[in-house]
Amino acid sequence: MALTISESGGGNYEQVPVGTHNATCYMLIDVGTHDETFEGETKKRHSIFIYWELNEAKMTDGRPFSIMKQYTLSLNEKSALFKDLCAWRKKRFTDEELAGFDLTSVLGFTCDVEVGLTSGGKAKVTSVYSPDGGAKRMDTVNDQIAFDVDEYAAGDKGAISAWVELPSWVQTKIEDSFEVAASNKKASAATSDEEVEGDFQSLEELSDDEESSSPKSEISEDDIPF
Repeated sequence: MALTISESGGGNYEQVPVGTHNATCYMLIDVGTHDETFEGETKKRHSIFIYWELNEAKMTDGRPFSIMKQYTLSLNEKSALFKDLCAWRKKRFTDEELAGFDLTSVLGFTCDVEVGLTSGGKAKVTSVYSPDGGAKRMDTVNDQIAFDVDEYAAGDKGAISAWVELPSWVQTKIEDSFEVAASNKKASAATSDEEVEGDFQSLEELSDDEESSSPKSEISEDDIPF
């Protein structure tokens, strides 16, 4: 997958130009829940990364620029995701949609993104809204991917294949999530139970061996060590 991420944390890359760009969503990544600290307060935050490729602005090699924005996975009316999706769709959510909105429905659809700069001078998405004529479905140069951390934690083969294609820093973010940690802990506990069960099987075999070599009158239920 050809990606140039503006918030990758360093390295040589071409900066996404500041301004308004027509873009198409090509990737949604549920990176899971993490402890995040803001203004001295630490809270658990379930985040999703939304990626767009710019339809007109190109890098020197001809590939489209790519940019992402991190959102809290929430449709609370005060959340950034709620506000950006409403502006993108050019309509508010119905009660039915709020009860269960399929976020993957935005994959492959166009929007306009306003790109500004962080305090460190890196490109960031400051606004998302509906383009002239409304959002339209469009093919993308980059593969269109929807990654679900719960499916990955459960060992889904499709999610694992998608994880392999993600940028390494995003892979690390996912691996550090509470969801993956809980799955690993559960798998570790299951493995321990299997080992204990194996130990008991060995004891049973040992008991059988002792029974075959000892007079039955000398063995009682009180002699069995489990």
